[in-house]
Amino acid sequence: MFFRMLRGAFGRQRKKLIMIAITVMLGASLATAMLNVMMDVGDKVNQELKTYGANITVVPKSASVVGNLYEVEDGGEVSNGAYLLESELGNIKTIFWAFNIVDFAPFIDTTASLDGKGDVKVVGTWFNHHMELPTGEILDAGVTSMRSWWDIVEGSWLDEKDSEDLDSEAMVGEELAKAENIHAGDKITVSTD
Repeated sequence: MFFRMLRGAFGRQRKKLIMIAITVMLGASLATAMLNVMMDVGDKVNQELKTYGANITVVPKSASVVGNLYEVEDGGEVSNGAYLLESELGNIKTIFWAFNIVDFAPFIDTTASLDGKGDVKVVGTWFNHHMELPTGEILDAGVTSMRSWWDIVEGSWLDEKDSEDLDSEAMVGEELAKAENIHAGDKITVSTD
């Protein structure tokens, strides 16, 4: 009896049932498409913003950030000798916004003498540093992916994984390379006081 009622209902109202089925399929496909867009847009925005560089700077609690905020020089180093420990840099990925932090690299600046001729600014950083985070994640962090718009005229990016002696390798900025006639493969001597 039940099956005869169902067969009769489907037989008499076939057009209405087809419209209902089409409506349900359209609604489900629209909801699925919107969910795909919503889930994917965050990742795409992060990747696009990453190409423009860092949007956050992490400094030690004891460092003075007034000079950075207002572009006021205090006559010395901004951090006044306060540094983050390299072993604690992985903790950056444990904060509340960890999923929004796509990549990071530490920077340390100093002034050094180049081949005894004059002072130049030297910046130390990671290029593609492999690290295990406190969360158990594995991350390759560094400026290689953060500064993808950099145009390497001669040579290539430094590779921390494949380099035997990373202490003897350097990347030289275009202006300094032109001024001092430095080319890929040249040996330079950098010394600090």
